[in-house]
Amino acid sequence: MTTAEKGERLIVVTGAAGALGGTLVDHFTKYGDQVVGWDIEAPGPGALVEDERRNTMKWMNVDVTDAGVVEDAVMTVENELGPIDALIHCAGGFRWSHIEDLDTADIDFLVDLNLRSSLYIARSLMGKMKERGRGRLIFISSRSTTAPSAGEGAYVATKAGLNALTRALADEVKASEVRVNALQPSVIDTPDNRKAMPDADFSTWVSRQALADLIETLISSTGDAINGAQIAVSGNT
Repeated sequence: MTTAEKGERLIVVTGAAGALGGTLVDHFTKYGDQVVGWDIEAPGPGALVEDERRNTMKWMNVDVTDAGVVEDAVMTVENELGPIDALIHCAGGFRWSHIEDLDTADIDFLVDLNLRSSLYIARSLMGKMKERGRGRLIFISSRSTTAPSAGEGAYVATKAGLNALTRALADEVKASEVRVNALQPSVIDTPDNRKAMPDADFSTWVSRQALADLIETLISSTGDAINGAQIAVSGNT
């Protein structure tokens, strides 16, 4: 089996209403790929909803921290649109806190959104990709996992778990044309990050389009030889 070509791919993007997710949606629809955007803010829970601006884009209201919702969403996409060629898991969250001040609610938030959701997605999707012998799963991890700083402990712990999951899944599929990889960006240039760090030098941050271009490489035939990679994307930092 071969990798689907541009304009013929079915791609799911989680966190599609966010800054990075929105950039990916724009990138893939530009090529004419069928894109399904999962987001908790999207319309139509449990259903595929047409995007009014893009004729190759559909939305689904999906809470990626709910196991049943994720499983149903994968089944709906594949039953109505066909096999998923690639899923890019952009949904995630950040909390900064010294450990003694960390709320239980923040721990639950980070574990659920960064790690538990990834396990649910992998469990619901990977068996189907293994049966077909092809597919791509891309996780968004963090550069901080290689050099954690004070206040990042809980956040980095969940992203480090995601790194381990990436390696283990890659080993499961190494004999097929399924590929599982992760990107490890430093600070991504988003409106929220600019608002949170107004005095930072934004030119040193990672652009969303740079990440989109790297993901394009990983899900294209160029990425056939890349499996289990954890690619540091540090911008100019």
